Formats: sequence, structure tokens, C-alpha cells
Amino acid sequence: MCEIWTMLTGTNLQYANNYNIRIVLETIRLQGPLSRIQIARRTNLTAQTVTNIVKKLLSASMIYESDRLNDGRGAPSIMLQINEDAAYSIGLDFDKDHLTGVLVNFLGKPRQRITMELDFPSPDEVMELMAEMAERLISMEKINREKIWGVGVCFPGPMVVSDDSVHTNAVNPQFLPGWEKVPVVKILEEKISLPVYLENNASAAAIGERWYGEGRYVGTFFYIFFGAGLGGGLIINGQLYPGYSGNAGELGYLPTTNITDSNPEMGHPHLGMYFSLPLLYKKLQDAGYQARNTDDLTELYRQKNPMLIDWLDTGCNQLAILFLAIEYLIDPEVIFFGGRLPDEILNSVLTRLNKILPTMRLEKKLTFPDMRRASAGLDAAALGVAILPLYASFAPVPKVLMKKNVNEEQTQSARSIF
Repeated sequence: MCEIWTMLTGTNLQYANNYNIRIVLETIRLQGPLSRIQIARRTNLTAQTVTNIVKKLLSASMIYESDRLNDGRGAPSIMLQINEDAAYSIGLDFDKDHLTGVLVNFLGKPRQRITMELDFPSPDEVMELMAEMAERLISMEKINREKIWGVGVCFPGPMVVSDDSVHTNAVNPQFLPGWEKVPVVKILEEKISLPVYLENNASAAAIGERWYGEGRYVGTFFYIFFGAGLGGGLIINGQLYPGYSGNAGELGYLPTTNITDSNPEMGHPHLGMYFSLPLLYKKLQDAGYQARNTDDLTELYRQKNPMLIDWLDTGCNQLAILFLAIEYLIDPEVIFFGGRLPDEILNSVLTRLNKILPTMRLEKKLTFPDMRRASAGLDAAALGVAILPLYASFAPVPKVLMKKNVNEEQTQSARSIF
């Protein structure tokens, strides 16, 4: 008989105290402004415990006292709010055709943004560009560097991370040659002297949709990410589901059917290869069309370019099969479509799928997921990964959005106020 068990971890007084501080801070962030009494009622903590915690948070300038609330009973209560400028973090989204960086404040509001187009840069070039971009974002905001609590970085998946979570990373070596065993976290932390958190870009975009887009109101959804390849992120009950190896949702390597395009270096034709924007650009260029960026794709779509239309028709037939699998296996409330496809083409994908899928479903199936355009925008991955340092440092469940490749020192945070 095979015995299956899960490791149970104990706690101690210090951890419980830190957890209570995070609970109070998160309650104020989500529901504030609140009085001390309101916090005690909503957290089931004693009034004295809340008073002590609030004193610490005020001293650390994480919160501030705002207006008084007169509820008609006794003296007016002093309300507490999050100081949105108390902490910042940075998100860097890399794919082989671009690098985008954002700086967000304590409430996750974007404050600065930089983006640049790339052309298959080397690991050394990317590490240097990332370090420079992080420094530029900090300089643009003109804030004290001590307020930056970390840098979230996302790469195309799938990723393989070493047991120590830091020193050896294989960032999709087939898709990004030269990235085998590149210690991304270690290199960046040495360059920028800040904690670094690693995620794949599709999962990061799903996190971004969960925090900034329509995903705020959806408990369970699947996010389809169109970028230099095709990826996916899965949110279950409001939390990212990473899977055993941290690569749940990596659907780009599923084999295609009835598509003969092949690339010897990429092996059997697969969805990610078919939906690769760089490969689509090359295919159109080889046929004599101007196709260097998404604006060119939009123009070709408006001209009803036959090659692009055929690409859409064929691709959507493949996606329909995939979406039925997602629908039956996961049963999400919504499937979001996002990434770097132009808006008009993304809308066309949705229109085509909404025509195809009803013909493939069982007639007796009563429910099926809504399919929507992602609303967090092109920067969803950068915004999503920017959340990771703040969650690791301040959330009541530090690993709630973290995969196994975030080490314990990072989740506890070297500069924790707790």
C-alpha cells in the first residue's frame, strides 16, 4: 500500500504575531478606511491586540489616521487607511521581442512604465537591460530606494528551477536558446541589490488580470496569453494554481492536428509555434508583406489579407479543441484572452470561437464558460509580476501567489517591519 501524506508545519508565537500584523494590514488595504473597533470585529482579534498592531503600523508609516467617523455611539472613531506611498515594487516582463517594466505603489497602482522592443537578445544583454530598467524606474519616480520591496520578473514558460530556488534556472531553453542553467534570480539580485521573484509570463498575466482587470470579480478562470508563443495561467478560487512544477497552464507545447507547418528545431508542430508572433511576422514577410509589429498586423487584418485570415481560421479551429478540454477538465467561470495580439485580431479570435464551439459541445450541456477579452491590458504580465514582492512581504499568506521557486528568505523579507 502506498501511503500518501502531506507535511504539516507548526508555528510559534513570533510567527503568529507576524501573521496577525499582516491580517490587520490586509484588512485595512481591502476594506479601509476602518476604525480600530471595526478591524477587531472583522478579524476576530481583541481590541488590545489591534491597538498594539496599529501602533506598530503607524510607527512604520504603513498606515495613517484619516477622518473621524461619527456613528452616533460615543466619541467619533479615528479611521485608518493604507499609506499607498509606503512601499513600491517593480515588475519586469521579458519575451524575446520586448521588455516592459512598471513600478507600482503599495496599492498596486502603476506609477511609471518603460517598454522597449528586442530582437532575440542574449542572457547577458537581458540581465543588463533589466538592471538598467529597474534603476530607471526608481529614478523616474524620485523615491527613496529603501521603499522598493523587490522586483518581480517574468519569462516565457515553461521554466525549470533548481531545488535551492535561486542558482539554476532553465527558462524555456528550446524557445530561448542559450538560457539553459542561467541563474536569473542570483544575477539580478547581485546587480540591483533587491529581492527578485521569478514567474512565467502567462501566469503573471493571469495574476495581473486577477488584481487589475475583470478577474477581480471572477473566482475561477483560465487566462490565454498570446505573446511570442502561446501560454496559459489558471486562477482557482482567487489564487494562482501553479501545479506540481510551477508550470500549470503551459498549453503552448500541445501538439496541433492537421497543421503541416514544421520547424526542425522546434520538433512536432505545436500550438505555441503556430501562434508565435515572430514566426507569423516571418511567414508574412517571406510572402512579401510588411509585418514587423502589431500595427502592421492590424493593417493587414483591415485589408483582409488572405494569408492572415487563413492563419486565423486554422488557428481558431485548433484553439476550439483546446478550449473544450479546458471547459470540461477545469470548469472555469471565464476564459480570458490577452497578451500582445492586436485588439481587432483578438476580437476576431473571440468571434470565430463563439461560432465554432457551440457546434462542438454536447447539446445537453447546460453551462459553459464565458469568453472575454482580458481587461488588464498589454502590461498585464508586468503588472501581475510586480505584485509578487508586495504579496511576499505583506500578505497574510505570503506564498498565496508564489510558486515553489521563491525561497524562504524572500517570503519573510529581509526588511520586514514585523
